[in-house]
Amino acid sequence: MASEQTNTTMIPGIAPLRRRHNQFAAWRVKRPFLGGVLLLLAGLIIGYVPLQFAGELIFIGGTFTIIGLVFATFVFLTGVGALAMPEHATIFGVAGVVLSILSLMGALGGLLIGMLIGIIGGNLCVAWKRERKTGDDASAGEASA
Repeated sequence: MASEQTNTTMIPGIAPLRRRHNQFAAWRVKRPFLGGVLLLLAGLIIGYVPLQFAGELIFIGGTFTIIGLVFATFVFLTGVGALAMPEHATIFGVAGVVLSILSLMGALGGLLIGMLIGIIGGNLCVAWKRERKTGDDASAGEASA
């Protein structure tokens, strides 16, 4: 056992990677990470479909293409918002679900795959609960204030 620990500590570059991983893990725990990432992915998938048809539809009137890209952008931005402002995750989750469903009209919902991923991601954002401080942490915070 001791030889395994010395081998991993002797590998150069492991300590900074481990420190960055720990920082990322601490950041990730404080926000609806999976829900936000799924909303980001849904926005990309929903935007992919209109982009494939944009060249052909631009000549005959690409209103649906533009609407699809708008919905895709807003779904993507709800994912960014959920990750950037976790205190408003419920609002971003509901908006992500609604926009994902509405993307069915403009972008075929990313061939339904993007819509389903967006609905799941939005629901995960709505269901996410922020960790509450325990009694000891809360009393220590009040005493220092």
